[in-house]
Amino acid sequence: MRRVVGRAVAGAIVAAFSVAGGVLVAGALVAGAAAQAAETCQMIKSDTLPVEMDGNQPLVKVAVNGHPVYFLVDTGSALSMILRSKAEELDLPSFSGRNGTLVGVGGRSDIQGTRIKTFTLGKQTVTDMPLKLAGERRIGREDVVGLLGEDVFRKFDVEIDLAHNIINLYQPRGCDSAFLGFWAENAMTADFRPVDWQAPSIVLDVTVGGKPVRAILDSGATHSVLSLEAASRAGVTPDTPGVVMGEKSEGIGAKLVQDWVGVFDGFTLGDETIKRAKLRFSDLNGSASYADAGSRTRFDTSGGPEMLLGADFLRAHHVLIAHSQNRLYFTYNGGPVFQVTGPALRRASGENADAN
Repeated sequence: MRRVVGRAVAGAIVAAFSVAGGVLVAGALVAGAAAQAAETCQMIKSDTLPVEMDGNQPLVKVAVNGHPVYFLVDTGSALSMILRSKAEELDLPSFSGRNGTLVGVGGRSDIQGTRIKTFTLGKQTVTDMPLKLAGERRIGREDVVGLLGEDVFRKFDVEIDLAHNIINLYQPRGCDSAFLGFWAENAMTADFRPVDWQAPSIVLDVTVGGKPVRAILDSGATHSVLSLEAASRAGVTPDTPGVVMGEKSEGIGAKLVQDWVGVFDGFTLGDETIKRAKLRFSDLNGSASYADAGSRTRFDTSGGPEMLLGADFLRAHHVLIAHSQNRLYFTYNGGPVFQVTGPALRRASGENADAN
């Protein structure tokens, strides 16, 4: 999760989803040997979640103990959670003690626990549901109280169609070798690494400026961003001529982080290439380490993501996250893939090049 100024629940939610809403058959979109395998493929829709876009934040309506509120759709967060600052407003108990630490943009946040009497998402309601409490800042509007993370989404194949403000959740059957770009025969693909169930994230191997970069698909990040280290490998630093200082951004931690914007010699994800990519870059990993209060031990965070593919990328594409295949399917909708906002930045360099 990352927001520009200017990551326990999964089992309960997944168990509650019923198989409903229709079936897609993939066989119609393939030919030859693959067609035979795809004929048995069914994409069974579990639910459709209407999405409300608040700027570049995809929000879904939920009910917490009967109170209508919103959660941020955050594929970059390993955990679904309630923001600590919102627990008191919702009259939720906060269990004492620390249940771990989240590290991300802006530093770190301790994890605590709570329990919700009723939680409604889409068509389903879960009762007596444990949930995590974390986060040091609010994340947009006052009625946004939490994050819906990859611990939930990894149980489904997830279609994100922000052009039509919907997210569809599918349970695939017999689709291991089928082509799942069911909305377009020319859908592009990119493989992602198998999802670690203990710390789920969608890790994609991309190239920026000809250099390999480890990216995470992060719908909770309002804008895509490179780490300072990855930008430097690609030949761009804050001191590079033409680089412009951007806005400050925030994430799970309490600190604001400075952004810069530079032009990179190409970005490639799977079948898609942008020849001239204008991108933000900043300190994504909290200066690579942190120390607990009163401790001399420092914890290394340098293994974090080197790039966040954020909501700007998702708004520019129709996407299926096929967890069943460890594959991303996507088509380009049009417009800038990587948004560079703010009057000073637009005057300096204009908008990002379209995808090719």
